[in-house]
Amino acid sequence: RLGEHNIDTNEGTEQFINSDKVIRHPSYNSNTLDNDVMLIKLSSAASLNSYVQTVALPSSCASSGTSCLISGWG
Repeated sequence: RLGEHNIDTNEGTEQFINSDKVIRHPSYNSNTLDNDVMLIKLSSAASLNSYVQTVALPSSCASSGTSCLISGWG
């Protein structure tokens, strides 16, 4: 569900799109949650709006020791 804010309520902002493919990090560890990242290919395009947006990815890796901000869910 894209555009979801409260999983207990259908708010009308959600887009229900199946996944076509999922790629888990090859070094993911379910005990420590190290490398807890996954790519999800959607089965169809999402509609971009104020609830669903793309994320800007960096063009290069940050230098060692650089302070970075991260976010996640779950």
